[in-house]
Amino acid sequence: MANKKIENKKNEELVSVFIPKQSRNDTERFVAVNGERILVQTGKTVEVPKRFAEVIKNSEAMAAVAAKYIDANISI
Repeated sequence: MANKKIENKKNEELVSVFIPKQSRNDTERFVAVNGERILVQTGKTVEVPKRFAEVIKNSEAMAAVAAKYIDANISI
């Protein structure tokens, strides 16, 4: 949602998040919470409702756990 204000229908607190780009063509990330969905721009700090920020935070944490597991179990 490049340069568009995310609708905040529930007057929920907005939180700043940053999602790093994984490649040159990675411009946005799909995020869903209980059937509500948004596209969050990558490579920039953007404001999103708190419920979506929590999903992004949890996703980043699980990606770190997965990377650590892969590193620990790689066989050379």
